[in-house]
Amino acid sequence: MFSGCTGLAFIDALICPRLCSAGRQVLGSGVRLPVFVAAGFVFCFVLAACAQAADAPKLEGRPYLDAARKFADTVIERGRDTYGPQKTPLFVDGLNAESLEPVRWKRQGETWVLSNFASQQPLMRLLDGLTALTGEERYRKAAEDAARYALEHLVTPNGLLYWGGHMAWDLDAERPVGQYADVHEMKGHQPYYVLMHRVNPAATRKVMETVWASHVLDWSLLDYNRHGSVKKPCRPQWDHAFVEETVVPFPSVGGNLSFCNVTPSFIHAGVMLAVLDNDPGALAWTRRLALRWQQGRDPKTGLCGGQLSYRKEDRAQDALGHVHPAINEAKIVASYHQTTRYHDLPLVQMQAAESLAAAGGKCAEVGRDLLRWALEDLKVYARACYDPKSGKFIAMMTDGTPLKWQEAKTGYYVPESFAPREPDGALFWAYCQAYRLTGDKDYWRMVSEVGRRLGLGNLDPPTDKEEGRDKDLTASDWRLIYGLLELADASGADDVRPAMLRRACRVADNLLKTQSPSGLFPRRGRVWARTGDEAPLALAHLAAAIEGKRDRLPLAVFDARFFHCEYDGPLEENQKKRADARTYDNYVFYGE
Repeated sequence: MFSGCTGLAFIDALICPRLCSAGRQVLGSGVRLPVFVAAGFVFCFVLAACAQAADAPKLEGRPYLDAARKFADTVIERGRDTYGPQKTPLFVDGLNAESLEPVRWKRQGETWVLSNFASQQPLMRLLDGLTALTGEERYRKAAEDAARYALEHLVTPNGLLYWGGHMAWDLDAERPVGQYADVHEMKGHQPYYVLMHRVNPAATRKVMETVWASHVLDWSLLDYNRHGSVKKPCRPQWDHAFVEETVVPFPSVGGNLSFCNVTPSFIHAGVMLAVLDNDPGALAWTRRLALRWQQGRDPKTGLCGGQLSYRKEDRAQDALGHVHPAINEAKIVASYHQTTRYHDLPLVQMQAAESLAAAGGKCAEVGRDLLRWALEDLKVYARACYDPKSGKFIAMMTDGTPLKWQEAKTGYYVPESFAPREPDGALFWAYCQAYRLTGDKDYWRMVSEVGRRLGLGNLDPPTDKEEGRDKDLTASDWRLIYGLLELADASGADDVRPAMLRRACRVADNLLKTQSPSGLFPRRGRVWARTGDEAPLALAHLAAAIEGKRDRLPLAVFDARFFHCEYDGPLEENQKKRADARTYDNYVFYGE
C-alpha cells in the first residue's frame, strides 16, 4: 500500500485516457491532470489501458449497455411532453413503470404534469453518452433538444431556470409551478452544463452566474442563503472585496441558512464558468468558498459543521442547548449537516479538482487546493467520527464532544436526528476516489470498512484469485458501481482490476433485477420511476469501463434530484414529511 501524500504537481497527461478524453471533450487539446508526489515515489492515475483490453473477453458489458438503452428508449418514446397545447422536447419527471402514465402532482385543486429539468440531468448525461457509445445520434439529439428548449422557454426574469427544489414546469399548462413563486433552490444539484453550453452558451453562462448572484447575500464574508430570487435582477460581484481572514462560522445578518448542501451547486457553476468560459472571477470565488469550509474547522479536531453562518434563533440550540450550551447548527457534525459536509462535499471537490486539473494553468492551481482540502477532510472524518465497532459515524460538536442525542427535545429535530450516521454510497465513492488519487492506506482502510458495511463483502485483499466469493453479494446501490470503478482504475495489477470490475458487475446484476419490463427502474415497493434515474447512467459507465470506452462518457459526478412542495392528494404516513405540510417527490412517488 502507498501512504503519505505530501504534495501535488500537475503534468501533461498521456497515461490517463479517461481523463484526457473527457478533458478534450470540454476543453480541446492541451489536457493536463494531477499527479501526486509522495514520499520517494510518484503515484499516477493508472487506468491500465492495456489491462482494459485484456479484461474485455472475461467480462461482458453488453447486458448493462442494453439495459441503459432500454431505459432511454422508453423515456424517449413515452416520457416526452405530449400534454399541453404545444408538444415540446421536454421530459416528464417520472412514469408509472407499468402503465407509463406520467407523475401528476396535486396542489390547491390543480394537477401538474411535472418537468423538473434539474432532476433530469442524469438523463441528459445518459443520452449524450449513449450516442458516444452507440453512434446513434437520436439519443444526443433528444438531450440537446430538451436543453435547448429549457434554455429558451423555462428562463426566469433574472436568467435562472424554473427548476430545482421548490419550482418546476407544468407541461400541461406550460407554466412554472411549485411551493413558492419566487424561490430558487439548488441543493447538491450539478447540472450537465457542458451539454447546455453546447446548445446555448450565452443562456448557460447566465444561469451559472445567477446561481451565485441570486444566493450570495454578503460577498465580503461569502454568506449565502439556500433560497434565491428568480425575479430580482442580479449580477455576480466577482470584483467585490473579500475578507479572507475571518472567524468561521459567523453570525448571519438575517434569517438565512448557509447549508453545506448548497455549496456543490456553487462549486460546479464556478468550475464550469472557469472551464467553459475562462472566467477568472468565478474561479477565484470558487476557491474562496471552498476555503471558507476549511476556515470553519476546529483547531483541535479539524472538524467543521454544516453551515458557514448561524442564526440567533438556532434549531440545534432549541433541541440540545440544555445539555450543550454552546451548540448551534454551524458547530455540529450531525444530521444532514454531517452527510453533506463529509460524505458529499469532499466527493464534489475531488471531481471538481479533476476538471480543473484538465484545464491546466490557474484552474489547475485551484484544483490542487480543492483536492488537498477534500483529502484532509476525509481523513479527519474517519479519525474523529468513525466507530469501527458499530460501523457508524458518531455525531458530535466540532470540538469533539459527542452529542447526547437521546436527550434532544423534539421540534424541528427529533432525538434520532443526532444519532450516529450510517455510511452511504456517496461516502464509499469518495473514499474510493481518494484512494485512486493517492494510493494512501488510510483511505483503503475506510474503503474496506465502508464497503463491508454496505454489503460489498471483503474487499481486502482485492484479488481476482478468489473468484466466486462475491456471488452472494446483495448490494444494489448505483453509487457503489462508481466507487468500484474508481478502485479498478486505481490499480495496474492484472488480478485486481478484473476483481473490482466483477464486483461492480454483481452490484449491476442486482440493479438489473429491479428493472421493469418497460425498461424503468422503480425502487422496491414502488411503481413510479424517475426519468432522471442515476442507475442506468451507472450501468452505462460500467459497460463502457469493461469495453475500455469510458473516456467517451460524460464524467460521473455527484448530483441530486428532488421536488419539495405541498401535495394535496391522499398520502400514507411514509409519504409525509414530519411536522411539515410539504413533502418530497421521492416520498410520494419514487422511494429512495
